[in-house]
Amino acid sequence: MATYKPRNILITGAAGFIASHVTNRLIRNYPSYKIVALDKLDYCSNLKNLHPSKSSPNFKFVEGDIGSADLVNYLLFTESIDTIMHFAAQTHVDNSFGNSFEFTKNNIYGTHVLLEACKVTGQIRRFIHVSTDEVYGETDEDAVVGNHEASQLLPSNPYSATKAGAEMLVMAYGRSYGLPVITTRGNNVYGPNQFPEKLIPKFILLAMRGMVLPIHGDGSNVRSYLYCED
Repeated sequence: MATYKPRNILITGAAGFIASHVTNRLIRNYPSYKIVALDKLDYCSNLKNLHPSKSSPNFKFVEGDIGSADLVNYLLFTESIDTIMHFAAQTHVDNSFGNSFEFTKNNIYGTHVLLEACKVTGQIRRFIHVSTDEVYGETDEDAVVGNHEASQLLPSNPYSATKAGAEMLVMAYGRSYGLPVITTRGNNVYGPNQFPEKLIPKFILLAMRGMVLPIHGDGSNVRSYLYCED
């Protein structure tokens, strides 16, 4: 991919946990970038997460759904977007077992709408798709080397299956239409403003209240964690 300097960046799901930290940092460190933050303000996002950026001249917030093709195309055109950082997704694993269609709608269909808008406008210099290491499925804790980029995708729940499906669409648009794409597969992230049903804040709150900490399986599962500022 050719080197370029981003000028107008669309961040989807910007009021969510991880994306809000990225948005605030970009606003703070790169005043020459125009940041357009798109979020439908679902239950797991909060406009207060973007409070540090709200008065910055290079920040614009738009309340809307990535599933709206008209809105996405309008924003790409009118804001002269050249870079997309795609965070927007339903991410709560437990919820995906009871409402899997909503995960398909948001994570796969929403991603497809974005990709098609990129193809139609033809102006996107970089599409960064934020995925998850859960697309690999369970990892053998005794393995000498962990998963690598070429590892087989073996999602084990509806959430990770929809993220894997979205990845395949991103890859296909990169190969079929020449869209410059990058996919990241970060592990479990924790830090300030995380939704309280996630593991770290959930266990802290339960422990503070003297309540039982729920363990899935036999307690031998291993997880890696990444602090949100890193």
